[in-house]
Amino acid sequence: MKKKISVFAGNDCVKGKQNYYFELAYKTGRLLAENGFVTITGAGSGLMEEAMKGAFEAGGETIGVGLDFRHTKIMSEDVEPKASNISDYFEGRQQSKYVKDVEVFKLLGPRQEKIIKLADAFIALPGGVGTFFEVFNVLALKRLREIPKDVPLILIGKYFSILKETLDTMIKEGFLESSGSSLYRIVETPEEAVRILNDNFKS
Repeated sequence: MKKKISVFAGNDCVKGKQNYYFELAYKTGRLLAENGFVTITGAGSGLMEEAMKGAFEAGGETIGVGLDFRHTKIMSEDVEPKASNISDYFEGRQQSKYVKDVEVFKLLGPRQEKIIKLADAFIALPGGVGTFFEVFNVLALKRLREIPKDVPLILIGKYFSILKETLDTMIKEGFLESSGSSLYRIVETPEEAVRILNDNFKS
C-alpha cells in the first residue's frame, strides 16, 4: 500500500516570490508522485495547488481535505458541503482542480484531524498561520506520542529558520525539552525531503 504524505503549505505569497515558492511546491508534489507516494493537501490554491499539480501531472494520487469557507464565513447557516464544491470560490480562494479524491469539512478542527489521521508522514512548505498551526499541531502530538516520534516531519526551505529559532528559544528558556529538536527536520530541497522519506520507509 502506498504511503500517504500530508503536505502543509500556504495559499499564496507575494507576487515577487511566486516563481520560487510555486516551483518549490510543484517539485515537491512531482517527486512525491515519482517515488510512489500519495500527496495530501488542504485542497486550496497557491502552494497547495502547485504541490497537487506536480503530483497529478506525474501520474500520482492526490487527496484533498478541504475547508468550506462559506460555512466559516456564515456560521449561522447549515451548509452541507459537497465534493462538487472543489471548483468553487470560497472567500476568494479557489480549491485545487488537481485533486482526485476530496473531502470537505465545515470546521478547521475536524479537517485538521483528518489530514493528520490520513498521513504516514508530513512535509511542510512555506506558508502562513494555517501552515504553522499544522506544523505545531504535529509537533505537539509527536511530543505526547499520539503520533510516534519516528514519523517524519520535514520542513523544506530556509523560510523555516524562524520556526527553528522559536523552538530553540523554547528549549533555552525551559519550555521545551532538549529532545524537542529531534521531532522535525529542516532541509533545503524537495530532493532531500523525499530521500528522508524513502530511507524511513525502507527501514
